[in-house]
Amino acid sequence: MTRLIVEAEPAYRTAAANPYNALLADALAREGLRVRDLSYLRLALARVDIVHLHWPDLTFLSGHRMSIVRARLLLFRAALRIARLRGTRMVWTVHNLDSHEQRATPALRARMHRLLVEELDGLLALSESSLELARERYPELHALPGFVTPHGHYRDAYDWSLDRREAREQLGLPLDAKLAVTIGQLRPYKNASALLRAFAEVPGDDLALAVAGRPSSPELAEELTTLAAADPRVRLDLAFQDDERMAAYLRAADLVVLPYRAVLNSGSAILGLSADRPVLVPALGSLVELAGQVGEDWVRTFDEELNAADLGDALEWATRGNRPPGVPLGPLEWDTVAHTTLEAYTRIHGSPRVPGSRRNVPPPENQSATGSPIAPAAPASPLVDAMHRSP
Repeated sequence: MTRLIVEAEPAYRTAAANPYNALLADALAREGLRVRDLSYLRLALARVDIVHLHWPDLTFLSGHRMSIVRARLLLFRAALRIARLRGTRMVWTVHNLDSHEQRATPALRARMHRLLVEELDGLLALSESSLELARERYPELHALPGFVTPHGHYRDAYDWSLDRREAREQLGLPLDAKLAVTIGQLRPYKNASALLRAFAEVPGDDLALAVAGRPSSPELAEELTTLAAADPRVRLDLAFQDDERMAAYLRAADLVVLPYRAVLNSGSAILGLSADRPVLVPALGSLVELAGQVGEDWVRTFDEELNAADLGDALEWATRGNRPPGVPLGPLEWDTVAHTTLEAYTRIHGSPRVPGSRRNVPPPENQSATGSPIAPAAPASPLVDAMHRSP
């Protein structure tokens, strides 16, 4: 079989911030594929079998200069059109249904949406439920083939050698407390404020909470600081956490809490499980299926907004003495994920493209693909007019 060549956005260039894509690329390489970070020049001039997008809004819409965003969209689409002549196909792993931050202008978001609707050849999702939700959220893409390729674990990407006591000593955390931890970049949708409010209502001097990560804005930092100041059981560490400190906080925890108000998938939940720590997560998206993958000893869910009862019960559950010593991460092994991804690539690359006539379901009137109001976009071409769609 011919070795597939994949240009992923990203593949390796974001490995320092999040090893997910690099771990996937390495696993695909072990399956015999050639995986590189996306280059528009190579896409136009060399053989590329699959273009694999992960976060299109970050790829195409990031930046403050709209002229650069516009040029990025134009150049990518021009290169892709040339690559089509050699049989290139494009897939998207739907990590999020909506962008966590609104980027660029309404017209440029609409242009990116047209690009996805007209050019995608297949959808990849991290669970059955997220694939179903993606089809509901983007009916324009309903006719495309879809595949489930789970999120692999981080067990080999971090140093998990510290035991609970060693990690707490290193971080200066109480040695004997029942400790809940939330960690990572703190953004409004991650809802750390709700966690602090809920924890304040859980009684017990033997409890502790650590909130570690860099807030996305000074306003959020001020809110978290104010909430934490009233409770001496709270440790607030509002700074960037490198890999060593991230691993230490997770290994120090009795319970990893993700109080998100909206989420489709969560690499942070996989990270907590990779540290062999139980997680408390919202009953949303792929997180419900996660309990079925690794077992109910390791994943507990809550409905709607996290409250004191949810948190208190979860801390009792997490600190019981009969939990197995390690999380069974077999379904999340990278070689399994890569094999499934290769099967999806092969089927998509070997199939005819879905014709435009089967993609013609417009988004809600005067809305972008992320649901934000948009002004009607000027026609981009006769093809776009015929498709009557507007990201």
